[in-house]
Amino acid sequence: MKTLELTDLQIAFHGHLRNQESSIAQEVIDGGRISVDHRLHIYHNAYRVRLLENLRDAYEKTWTYLGDDTFDASALAFIEANPPRHRNLRWHGAEFPQFLAEQFPQDADIAELALIDWQLRHAFDGPNATPVQPTELAGLSAEDWESVGFRFAPTFFIAPLRYNTVSIWHALDQEQAPPTAEALPEPSWLLIWRKGWQPHFRTIQAVEQAALSQLHGGASFAAVCAALGEQFSDQEAATVAGESLGTWLQDELIVWLTGAH
Repeated sequence: MKTLELTDLQIAFHGHLRNQESSIAQEVIDGGRISVDHRLHIYHNAYRVRLLENLRDAYEKTWTYLGDDTFDASALAFIEANPPRHRNLRWHGAEFPQFLAEQFPQDADIAELALIDWQLRHAFDGPNATPVQPTELAGLSAEDWESVGFRFAPTFFIAPLRYNTVSIWHALDQEQAPPTAEALPEPSWLLIWRKGWQPHFRTIQAVEQAALSQLHGGASFAAVCAALGEQFSDQEAATVAGESLGTWLQDELIVWLTGAH
């Protein structure tokens, strides 16, 4: 029997782990108390156990919410359909919220909860950035304010929410029984970022979401203020813009000024 090259052995072994046709059994020396099939089964099972542990860790609140049986069944189905594509397990599971949305189409709170889990996890070890200080804005000229825009923290993330998922997350975080999932009277948005070394999230309403999305897309702060002026009186627009800017600075969302001369 011809011995396979290392690369071919790795491909054959990977195929066995993935339930694909494989010749790896022919390459394993038969001997000792454990049969070839049993040995290979140990690795076959360990592969799934390790990936399942990784998903449980990344989606801790979702795991608690669904319970062991339901979560594990969904996670194992996901593993079969979505094997790791990166050497670093950090990235495995990114598609799990969408997978859950398809598995539980009538329970959108599950996918929303999973999305919170995933984004908080990745905000924790996301790239660093130094927040802009209020003194930097104070030094801008009137001309600068006509064109200045903001670049947000690398961990900045916004997603729509349709259910009381944030209340569910908080209850689970405090080890309390979660409330019954209910659709929100009006859709809101979830903002996630990291402040210092700690991930944060809060719900935001349509006005702030629109402003943040415009700025994130490259609009100037003046353009955002003009858009607010179309919705509110001049006084109200100025108040909303000023309070929002103060909140973003306090939250350390802004990390770079763009467009200033």
